Amino acid sequence: MKPLNRPSQTDYQAVIRSPPETVDDAHDFLSGVWDQRPDVSSAERMAVETILSELVTNVIQNNPHREIFCDVRVQVTPTQLIIETSDTGDEAPAPQPDADMPEHHAEHGRGLPLIYLLADEVDHRWQESRNLWRVTRARAVPPPQ
Repeated sequence: MKPLNRPSQTDYQAVIRSPPETVDDAHDFLSGVWDQRPDVSSAERMAVETILSELVTNVIQNNPHREIFCDVRVQVTPTQLIIETSDTGDEAPAPQPDADMPEHHAEHGRGLPLIYLLADEVDHRWQESRNLWRVTRARAVPPPQ
């Protein structure tokens, strides 16, 4: 994975290319973000890691026979965590915010319901032959001092 791209004080970006890269590269990217952002709580980190992992895993698994590029952007503000991805994979089906979690023995289908559980807003659109995802999660407001 390339060095962490940080275009501003709140933005972090990476490009994941598969093959050869995997969802582990998304985790490595986030590890670099967390090194620079100790203000992000462990619960917030877990949520962002899960959301990004599910988005990247989805595009890799649904395009196994060709190379894909997934541009990743994480924005950390005092009030929000924003995860954006833009990938060159096949058009993803429209997300169903009210989709139920699959049964415990199911091998697939947990990603999007899990994202909806962890996020406050989920937006997906197909534009210029790319899947564009924007997932927003409100940050916990620290108590007044």
